Amino acid sequence: MDIRSLFFNTNRQIKCIWRILIFVSLLFLAILPLLLLNNVYIQFFGVVLILIFGLYINSKYLDKRNFSEYGLVVSKATFQNLLVGLIIGFCSVVLILIIGKTTGVLSVSSLVSVPKTSLVLLFAVKMLLVSILEETFFRGYLFTNLYDGFDSKKRTKKQTLLISLMLSSILFGLAHFNTNNSSFFSITLLTCNGIVWCIPFIISKNLGLSIGLHTAWNFTQTQLGFTMSGNTPLHSLYKIENVGSDFFTGGEYGPEAGVLGLIGFGMMLFMSLLYLKYVHPKQTLYNTVSHKNL
Repeated sequence: MDIRSLFFNTNRQIKCIWRILIFVSLLFLAILPLLLLNNVYIQFFGVVLILIFGLYINSKYLDKRNFSEYGLVVSKATFQNLLVGLIIGFCSVVLILIIGKTTGVLSVSSLVSVPKTSLVLLFAVKMLLVSILEETFFRGYLFTNLYDGFDSKKRTKKQTLLISLMLSSILFGLAHFNTNNSSFFSITLLTCNGIVWCIPFIISKNLGLSIGLHTAWNFTQTQLGFTMSGNTPLHSLYKIENVGSDFFTGGEYGPEAGVLGLIGFGMMLFMSLLYLKYVHPKQTLYNTVSHKNL
């Protein structure tokens, strides 16, 4: 057996698994010094810059693909998708708040505070940076490489897409295992969340909508008063308390670990697909992915 076949494809390109391991290892080493900083905003901004620059280098020498195939495209369509994603994400959180209050599983106080504009803007920037970071890595980079790695004559396009979609989303869920009050159930539902945010990227080949959904989902939950991924909100508009069972509310982890979160995910997916059907009327989930495009 030729040992080179363990590391290289027939076209002499490094195999997917090794490319991912090399990139992730170098990325980790590059961002390590940022952990010494005490400013979380500088940390996130620095990590985003390093990731984007790293992907640019990676696209040339490891993946050997066009950088735009990671979904990071500066265009009118990207900003339009971002804006629509922000609106859909906001509406989805408001929907689960209304459902929770109406069904009695949530107790929502009257308006308790109006945060300072500067604090709201800073938090919005933080959530945007987090969303760019996670969507670029898990959807733009990881899904793209997994699809490339699993693409073979032994599998149909549909099989390759589903494997890559599930695996990248499972890794997204597992990446949140160390958040406050995480559980098997929260990781499972965050995997579903990852699927919802990956589908728009698959269809549009653009991360704008996914970043918008992610940003608004996190930002709106916290500002309204939900616990978000185990993080208790500060200076929120309302005080939201769980009255119903954790199965519905998500308990101390927040809606993302309960039925309310699933409803929100479903809303985001439904509205995103409606929008994408309007923008990309001739494209479907399976005919948008090809080896050349990814």
